[in-house]
Amino acid sequence: MTTSLDGLIAAHWDALVDDIAKDAICQIPSYHQAPIRVTMERVGRWLQTCADSIRENDPHLLERYLTGVGEERKEQGYAIHELHAIVSITEQHLRDLIDRSYADPVERSAQKSLLDAVLAGARMVLSVTFLLSMADKRS
Repeated sequence: MTTSLDGLIAAHWDALVDDIAKDAICQIPSYHQAPIRVTMERVGRWLQTCADSIRENDPHLLERYLTGVGEERKEQGYAIHELHAIVSITEQHLRDLIDRSYADPVERSAQKSLLDAVLAGARMVLSVTFLLSMADKRS
């Protein structure tokens, strides 16, 4: 029996949080301005919520989390492309981990498809959250 995607995240937790946080700080201007401890905590919560959502097969866990985070980051001055960038950084690290962890091409493809679905949903929730907050300000 192979490891599930949420199990893979748990098994590589420390390295994923560290690598994603470091890449976010290097690549995203607003993340560069935040203390590394804050960025690592945020990355940890984001990854944990992704893993929980996958394990529980409950996309609403991720939706609720990202709606709150999206609203909070918007108020803090983050741009939507910066939030999409953290999703992209996470995606690259998890795709690389999947490539290293699943020898069977069918399993590897299935895990990447699951990851694609989860992260596409994340991007959509973040985008809608930002659009709604902009519409509220115009009203």
